[in-house]
Amino acid sequence: MAAGGGGGGRASSSAASSSAGALEASLDRKLQAVTNTMESIQGLSSWCLENKRHHNTIVYHWMKWLRRSAFPHRLNLFYLANDVIQNCKRKNAIVFRDTFAEVLPEAASLVKDPSVSKSIERIFKIWEDRNVYPEETILALKEALSTTFKTQKQLKETLNKQPNKPWKKSQTSANPKAALKSKIVAEFRPQSLIDELLLYKRSEDQIELKEKQLPP
Repeated sequence: MAAGGGGGGRASSSAASSSAGALEASLDRKLQAVTNTMESIQGLSSWCLENKRHHNTIVYHWMKWLRRSAFPHRLNLFYLANDVIQNCKRKNAIVFRDTFAEVLPEAASLVKDPSVSKSIERIFKIWEDRNVYPEETILALKEALSTTFKTQKQLKETLNKQPNKPWKKSQTSANPKAALKSKIVAEFRPQSLIDELLLYKRSEDQIELKEKQLPP
């Protein structure tokens, strides 16, 4: 009996594993095939909500195909996520909001291309207007979508990589005598010195002449 029970447990585990594998294979096909039509998006959204107990697996594969896909299909996948996120509360599957929130910042950074970014911005605006996510979450998504987000990050990394050069005082400020000497040299004019010497010599000659003219 015990052996039979063990065999039944293994069979049950094998069946569960097979079922999970079939679900993932089906999910991969559906995520690859979804288009931008309302019928396609709502159809797959309903399927996801009906399988809410597999929300982690669904969001994991959604993110996997978002990374692998070209920009037009990434937009289709965002339309799908939008439909799931907005309808999950009504379908008693609110858990999808939290599960998607964990991957949305990275997802937003993958749709910066001008061909799709405006449409993504409109989705975020709808979420903001309808209070789907808190204000700080929406702000983080907008920053991740912004083209300046990456630029600022790269700039910060570049600045951090630059070696810190020791600051040195200039010799002029550190040595007042050297500064005065430099000023004298810079202002030195040979002709001025010659004129001063000639004037001094004439003055000496005049004094000597006057001394000779004095009575003995």
